[in-house]
Amino acid sequence: MYLVKIRNGDETTVIHGTKNNTLGDAKVSMTVSAASSFTFIIYPNNTGYFKLREWTTYIDVTQSGKYIFRGRVIAVDPKHNEDGTFYKEITCESAMAYLNDSILSWEKVDKKPADFFVKLINEHNKQVVDAEKQFKIAENSVTNNTNNLYCYVEDGISILEEMKNDLLQNEDLGGELSIDYREDGNYISWTRDKKVKGQQVIKLAKNLKTLSAKPDISKICSVLYPFGSTKEVPVDQKNDEKTNEVSTPRINISSVNNGKNYIEDPELIKAIGRVSNTKTWENIKEPKNLLAKAQEYLKTMRNYRVAYELDAVDLQPLGLAVDSFECGNYYHVINPVINVDEWLRLVGVTINLNKPLESILTVGDQVKRLVDYSMDNIQTERNLRRLAAEQQILKHQNNMLIDENNQLKQTIIKLWNDILSKQESNDSSGSAWNWPFKPPATIRFDGAQLFGVNPGGEFRPNGFHDGLDFGSVNWPGSEVKAIHDGTVTLKGSMDGLGNYFVTNGDGFNIVYQEAFGSASDIRVNIGDHVKVGDVVGIRTTDHLHVGVTKHDFNAALGSSFSNNGTWLDPKKLIEDGLKNNMGTTQPVNGDWGPVIRNAAAKMKVNISDNDVNRIKALIANESGGNQTVTQQVWDQNMAAGTPAQGLLQYVPSTFNAYAVDGHKNIKSGFDQLLAFFNNSTWSSDIHIPGWGPNGSKRFDKIPA
Repeated sequence: MYLVKIRNGDETTVIHGTKNNTLGDAKVSMTVSAASSFTFIIYPNNTGYFKLREWTTYIDVTQSGKYIFRGRVIAVDPKHNEDGTFYKEITCESAMAYLNDSILSWEKVDKKPADFFVKLINEHNKQVVDAEKQFKIAENSVTNNTNNLYCYVEDGISILEEMKNDLLQNEDLGGELSIDYREDGNYISWTRDKKVKGQQVIKLAKNLKTLSAKPDISKICSVLYPFGSTKEVPVDQKNDEKTNEVSTPRINISSVNNGKNYIEDPELIKAIGRVSNTKTWENIKEPKNLLAKAQEYLKTMRNYRVAYELDAVDLQPLGLAVDSFECGNYYHVINPVINVDEWLRLVGVTINLNKPLESILTVGDQVKRLVDYSMDNIQTERNLRRLAAEQQILKHQNNMLIDENNQLKQTIIKLWNDILSKQESNDSSGSAWNWPFKPPATIRFDGAQLFGVNPGGEFRPNGFHDGLDFGSVNWPGSEVKAIHDGTVTLKGSMDGLGNYFVTNGDGFNIVYQEAFGSASDIRVNIGDHVKVGDVVGIRTTDHLHVGVTKHDFNAALGSSFSNNGTWLDPKKLIEDGLKNNMGTTQPVNGDWGPVIRNAAAKMKVNISDNDVNRIKALIANESGGNQTVTQQVWDQNMAAGTPAQGLLQYVPSTFNAYAVDGHKNIKSGFDQLLAFFNNSTWSSDIHIPGWGPNGSKRFDKIPA
């Protein structure tokens, strides 16, 4: 879970990560050696809505105590929608941007790179004064062959721009800037890429969604014309008007290269022909130094750069990986189809605080040998041809299976329709209640999550909570299921509720709110009829709030903090409803649905309406709903004197293997359903025809 705090002087306010405070569209974007950004939407019901001030409000984003972002607010943009909803769009910049707050004057620099970096940081700290914007140096290890930096600082340039111009973009130095956010301040480092490898593998058919490789050979040349600094004008010609009217030539290599002002690479000429280009080095004044530099540069033309576009799912939030994607780290990327199996560096990561699985990854350019370019293309073409051939074989096999099973499918459809047509309009599920998530082994709610007045909820007006909160810690899972039958009557976004919807059924108005980071997370629309157990949305926040009232919903909102009986306790309604759902051991008007639900509940199995209908279809195929029928078709079971019997046509030995104590009557449909759910693989074992249990026995007796 991500926690966002803002600081104004000595006042600290949490604006995201708690029950009552959640930001909308909150994203942190990080890039190697550049200032990060944090953007979000905040609504009036958030306690920090009126506390965000440009340039003076500092902001922290942490995950499990680790800083993800630290910086300041730089833009507060009030907005409102046509429906009257007010909100603010907020933009923040990270601490690295503080280096833009300090300015330099003209200076000639001739010193060690590390000493110049220290000088720049000290000058920044002296100018900004505010300790919040100052830096301590953690690492400072970048240097060159001569351990010397010679450059000029321009008047009025910011310290961050100076670092980029004469340190980071200097071909002899380079390196990267990084900020380490600690409790005692911001620590800045200037280091080389440390080649840190992440443990999470990005692989096709696992977590790699898309990957494309775009080779860039546009700048490759085989003939290079190098130029140095402009030639100095003799003193006696500086005031010559003619001299001032013509451009000044640059240093070239003809004097040290047999009269030629260019160099060639025979290997490259053989590969790509004579392709000419130029390169200028402003700081080189000697032809011999220029020639050496040009020869070194032309060798790099034997390589080409590949730009990758990557879309992958971070498995760490799902608990399927030990580490999360971190900007600057390398990750093993595998896609055999396009011949990619290498370590790629993430040079940019955008984290969606409300939807961490939708993080965006940017991969840095990789350098490869030009000679490998055509070989990669050949291998990729082979892979694609092989996959195309395999796809044709699979397609043919699939068509054969479709033809062979077409008649069986039609039979199943007919049985299904017959069952559905026999269901009464007042099916027992209409009065059923259930939890919105699969219940944990121990039902638990923290005090502030409970309905009514409870310890921990004192922060609310009158200490009253008008609903029940299902936190993701005690109630894991993302699919939100309907707790009761009803029709969707309202859907929208409202301050304090976030994105929400309301169902009405059996006189109950039920609101589902605070779980949906965006409107698209709600999977139902006004007019839809939902049954208990239907998936109605996807939880993308840290909790779901459920409220139940028998009053008009909009009118009931006026009593959200009043303990006057307007709002009902969802926990009690669900628990009482589950008790009422149980106890049915005989079909109701020929419908085995209530018995199936009762048996599942007793065996601690959470089933959906779809599961119930699948089992009804199985019953119809096996026994036609007759729990006392005995097999009439002659087969090996009949020959052995042990014919299949009962609702699901169990062979006696198989039934006894799964039956629970006190319920071993093979001619009892309820007892057979208890045995059915006592099979650990009951769901995957449903086949029409030819079903049979294959899993292990779960219990010896009905669990308490």
